[in-house]
Amino acid sequence: MKIVVLGASGLVGSHVMSAGLAAGHDVVGTTRAADSPILRRLELGDWSATLALLEAERPEVVIYAAGWTWVDGCEADPSRSLRENFAQPLAVARWCAQHGVRVLYYSSSYVFDGVAGGYTEEDPVSPVNVYGRHKADAEKAILDAAGGAALVARLICVWGREAARKNFAYQVMRAAEGAATLSLPSDQRGNPTWAGDIAEWSVRLCASASAGIWHLAGPHPELTRPDWAKRILLGLASAGQPASVSFDVRTTSEIRPPAARPLRAGMDTTKVKRFHPIVCREPEDLPRDF
Repeated sequence: MKIVVLGASGLVGSHVMSAGLAAGHDVVGTTRAADSPILRRLELGDWSATLALLEAERPEVVIYAAGWTWVDGCEADPSRSLRENFAQPLAVARWCAQHGVRVLYYSSSYVFDGVAGGYTEEDPVSPVNVYGRHKADAEKAILDAAGGAALVARLICVWGREAARKNFAYQVMRAAEGAATLSLPSDQRGNPTWAGDIAEWSVRLCASASAGIWHLAGPHPELTRPDWAKRILLGLASAGQPASVSFDVRTTSEIRPPAARPLRAGMDTTKVKRFHPIVCREPEDLPRDF
């Protein structure tokens, strides 16, 4: 299978690259950030360059792992969010539909309002911020463009090895190394999800020509941020790393982030576990190369 991964230097995209190559597929990845010996330099806002790459590579599958995931940034700059989280992936999806290429678009649990938790793929979306709204709009538009044949994978609380070292597990590790105080919301709940599990599911879904909406997430939809942090610290301690952190725990309303948060955004994963059951990596089970 020939796969093009757009956004292959990021947290999810880099793991998808590794999983695709390990499964024996022909995988080409792109990045806009820095030169890489294994990735193609591409600015997705340059449609001529994006089109040229897709036409040259002629993939069977395009995995869209790019986007602007800074939720508060999206709230402050909705025009950029619209471009990067809606318009650009939709343009790629339309090209894929025109050329008989399958597309996988990564969405988010932020499409939900976070009132109920345990969301299934059939539950109605009701985003509470700009990022979630653009993700929800992109989901619908991409599925419509592909006549329902596209894959939309919703993600939540993703962690794992990444070059930028910015996901939550790294935040906890840096706090432990510096014996710092970590400020955390007490009331935000969701499934911590290792990017390697997302990648395995993604490659298998693409290879099976699956379509529609899928929730790719870990097994703990009600885990709070403080409890997640404590489990990461257990993993650091077992690896002989510094594992002492002071917590400043407050409610989200007390923290007052610029963008509203869906407090109970945890997702039900029955569908994907029925498709391909795996033992998900636990938050304390840190990879050796982490």
